[in-house]
Amino acid sequence: MLERTRHTETVRAGTPVTHGAVMLLPIERVVLHSGRGNTRVWFSAIKEPYALIVRDAGGLWAIDTDAAAVSLEALRQRVPGLDTVLAAM
Repeated sequence: MLERTRHTETVRAGTPVTHGAVMLLPIERVVLHSGRGNTRVWFSAIKEPYALIVRDAGGLWAIDTDAAAVSLEALRQRVPGLDTVLAAM
């Protein structure tokens, strides 16, 4: 049986949340898998946390899912349209 699989990964901005004077922007990773064989087709999707951008009185900063600082510049390069979302925060 010949089976072909595909894997697509996207990192995108989620929906901003405001709590008092703090604004939070979750960054999520979405992974799609699909496969096709002679007798079947299958799909799966996973959405998981990737990072969190925080805007508060101290400014704008980001942390990754391991609670370590992450570069905002690196996120800007990886997340399409992030600058537009940040400008609206």
